[in-house]
Amino acid sequence: VRFDDSLNTILSGDMQPGVGAQSAWRQLVDLMSRGRIPADEPTIAQLRMLRQAVPEKVRAASARAIAFATPGAALVGLFSEDALTVAAPVLRTAVLPANDWLAILPRLTPETRSILRHRRDLPHDVVRGLESFGATDFVLDDARVEKSPVEPAQPASAEPVAFTPPPATPTPPPDG
Repeated sequence: VRFDDSLNTILSGDMQPGVGAQSAWRQLVDLMSRGRIPADEPTIAQLRMLRQAVPEKVRAASARAIAFATPGAALVGLFSEDALTVAAPVLRTAVLPANDWLAILPRLTPETRSILRHRRDLPHDVVRGLESFGATDFVLDDARVEKSPVEPAQPASAEPVAFTPPPATPTPPPDG
């Protein structure tokens, strides 16, 4: 029996912000997505801590790299909490049992749920779960709508415009 000490090797390495954190992030995500290390709470917590020190661009690349692997529910959940560019590749391709999807749905934003709404391969229970969010997913938040003040229309010239009534139509004389 061979003992795999990959996790201990990664955790004992440099995890300082910069190259060390990025390297540890990539390795942990890769090993977890391939089932070589457990997707347990301590490891997920380690990834959450590293996420703060790893640029979004690197996290998005990791998401694209594991999109067609078979990441478990814990890893899919972790990626789904991230920025849309990071969450999208995993949410577009992950295959999970209905119960796992249903546990993840409440943690998703309307934007990330919209990714799932476009999938046609999700279990019926998950589709119903998405529908239960109803119209709230389709309402724009005031913070996302750019407000511009309404300005009154200005005439083309600075001179006042005179009103000219239309010409009167002559009325025909009465018969009779």
